[in-house]
Amino acid sequence: MSTVDLRAKIRLLMASGELPRGSPLAETTVPGQTIRVTRIVLGQSHTGACLICGEADPTLAYTYSDERVVHLHTACDALWERERAAC
Repeated sequence: MSTVDLRAKIRLLMASGELPRGSPLAETTVPGQTIRVTRIVLGQSHTGACLICGEADPTLAYTYSDERVVHLHTACDALWERERAAC
């Protein structure tokens, strides 16, 4: 995927709520609950694919208090940061 395609996908993931619009480390309030990051793991041992690009071997995982885990490559995480700043 090109950078343009990845950034478009990130915007779609943020619009759907699969990726937060704010910092992944900030608390998000959803009616009736507060969702926060409970764990961050760095390293190549993650299973599954990167949520953004779909490629294998993501190197970063954010675990949220609602038990959702977001697996990303560090480059995809950096693009997500740029998209958050642009919003």
